Amino acid sequence: MHCELNTNGRRLVSPMKVGFVLAVLVMALVIPAGRSFAQDKSDKPAAKSLYQRMGGYDVIAGVMDDFISQMRTDPAFERFGGGRSRDSAARGRQLVVDLVCSLAGGPCTYIGRDMKTAHAGLKITDAEWDSMLKKFKVSLEKFKIAAPEQREFLAMIEGLRAAIVENPKEEKT
Repeated sequence: MHCELNTNGRRLVSPMKVGFVLAVLVMALVIPAGRSFAQDKSDKPAAKSLYQRMGGYDVIAGVMDDFISQMRTDPAFERFGGGRSRDSAARGRQLVVDLVCSLAGGPCTYIGRDMKTAHAGLKITDAEWDSMLKKFKVSLEKFKIAAPEQREFLAMIEGLRAAIVENPKEEKT
């Protein structure tokens, strides 16, 4: 095999060889290991995400809008919404929709802060949290979300409690 050398004494690789190596690398990245080009024929269909079972983005956004509306009209939660511009409120609403969409297995990307940071200092109590869960339940029922999905949704939200509810015993004076 004949190879040319460059001025440093190293072998030169022909453009054709470089193209071949790149083609092999691209194919290795494009074709998943152990799969063929034929359509996968699985006996079991993939389980649908909570996002899909609830009805997708529009339903989740509707549930969140209804929930937020309940929060805004309840005097017990007045302290959480005051002093915000319409733009800030709209951004907060979008962050909440994106968070829930993402947690439910949807295609959304949540770009907000973590829950502990976002709620630090708000002194949200267990009683407020429980009241909030009841508002979620009302919204889920309004949108006719089936009981299994309601339970899964509420459990998903409940999973955030530890990061959001502040225990007064842990506060520093």
